[in-house]
Amino acid sequence: MTRRFPVRTLTTTGLLLAVGLLLPLVFHSLFGAAGGQTFLPMHYAVLLGGLLLGPVAGTFLGIATPLLSTIMTGMPPVAILPPMVVELAVYGLVAGVAHRHWRLAPIWSLLLAMASGRIALGLAVAVLGPLIGLKAAPVAYVWAGIVTGLPGIAVQIVVIPLLVVRGHLERSIADR
Repeated sequence: MTRRFPVRTLTTTGLLLAVGLLLPLVFHSLFGAAGGQTFLPMHYAVLLGGLLLGPVAGTFLGIATPLLSTIMTGMPPVAILPPMVVELAVYGLVAGVAHRHWRLAPIWSLLLAMASGRIALGLAVAVLGPLIGLKAAPVAYVWAGIVTGLPGIAVQIVVIPLLVVRGHLERSIADR
């Protein structure tokens, strides 16, 4: 049995993939390399994808966005790509499951996805780190990412639930 995705889902996934590729470029050009680490611009598209489109699209965005970005722009660097793919894929998956299937409010789905993604990042650093030459203590790696990314995390917590609620409202109006 093949699964069909509505045109709206495919179109929105493509749009969020483009946002996930372009937004980091904007932040890197404005703030240098630290712009990505501080404001976490790629995370927005993946988290929104999971919340608005569900776990399949969210997971796809979490895998495809950093891979395509590395191929097209060299960012994120190949050295941190595998753990980052795991982190972002878990963001999209958990955001989608929590919001669409468990029916959690956007803010709770977002917070659960953010926590789960960071736990997955720590596990990925522990398991994949030695295989890819990443010499980092998993807890320190995750903690440093959280501290550096606090501005981006704060903005995500405010902006993403608002965008999700707006997206749901616009969808319900369009469906009438």
